[in-house]
This record gives sequence, C-alpha cells and structure tokens, in this order.
Amino acid sequence: MIEQHGTKPGPSIHFVDFDGTLSHDDSLPKFLQFAVPFPNLIFGGIVFIFSSLGLILTFKWSKSAFKAALFAAFFKGKTQEELARLGADFYQQKMRSMLRVALLEQLRKAQKNGETVVVVSASPDIWLRPFCAGEGFALLCTEFEFVDGRFTGRFATPNCNGDEKALRIQAAYPLHTFKNIQAYGNSKGDEAMYALATKVFKF
Repeated sequence: MIEQHGTKPGPSIHFVDFDGTLSHDDSLPKFLQFAVPFPNLIFGGIVFIFSSLGLILTFKWSKSAFKAALFAAFFKGKTQEELARLGADFYQQKMRSMLRVALLEQLRKAQKNGETVVVVSASPDIWLRPFCAGEGFALLCTEFEFVDGRFTGRFATPNCNGDEKALRIQAAYPLHTFKNIQAYGNSKGDEAMYALATKVFKF
C-alpha cells in the first residue's frame, strides 16, 4: 500500500474500490462460478461470443457494452428477486474469504468514528449491495436495469469505472464539505477518483 498526498484535519470520507482493493480477487469470475451451473457457463459463453461479434460488426463495441453483453448472456430475463438472492448467497458464502481483512477493519473503525465509507466499483449492485448493507457502507456502482421485475440485459447506469467514478462521486457528495477525502484503488480505472482525494492509497 502506497500513501500519497497530504491530509487535512476535519470531516472525512473514504472512497474505496472493490475488486483488487477491498477484495484480493476480481469478484466477477467468482460470482459466475458460484451462480451459474457449468453447462450454462458453456452455453452462456457461446452466446457472449456471438453477442460480442455483433457489437464489433455493428461498431457498437465498448468496454461497457461488452460487459453488459456478458451479464446478458447468463442472466437476461431473470427476476430481480432471483438475482438479489444469488447476490446475497454469494456474499454470505464466498465474499467474506475474498476480503482484505486489515483494510476492512480500518474502514469499519473509520465508520465507527463517524466518518463516511463509500464503495465505488465497476462491479454490479447484485452482490455489492448485500455486502455494503451488511457493513453499513454506502455504494456507487454499475446497476442492472429491470423492466417488469426482470433483468433486461442492459445497465441502468453507465459502467462505474474511470471518469464515471468521479462523476458519480461528485453527483452524490458535496466534496467541498469534506476536508479529508481518502481514495483507495488499484488500477487506472481509479485515477479519476484519486484526483478528487486529499489522500490516496494504492494496492
């Protein structure tokens, strides 16, 4: 962990990336392994390949579009209740072993001291929401779109990565009211978030 910048006294807020920062591993492949039976993984992988080719051939490709296509291949049409249950089960059975215990304890302590902790992640709300609810953390992330209670295969919000992280933070929090803004991350996708902070921790 590398500490940068200086710190100022006063109210504190902590913006923490999830995958590779608060967790040791990328949660997406672990969630797919947990939530999707093996035969469906094979079939969904084939669907994703053809969807990706379609995006490329129609010049509609982007990182966000590919990501939405991946989730659509496995979960399109599932109900909000089904996905919420899968996310809650994943949190209870798998996520706890993925977490950086020392960082989590640090954030818990900050929260007990009256400071605000916000998970800011490109991963979806399906499994991050139960985690954040369990810890009492706020959440800014990529969100699934549901129509009539079923997943459409699209996102309701832009993919929460890169500049989008900073935009979501600025829309949700009056940063001028915080003298101490701490950001925690591990990749280029967190750099826009770092730019808002008075103190940065890289993992």
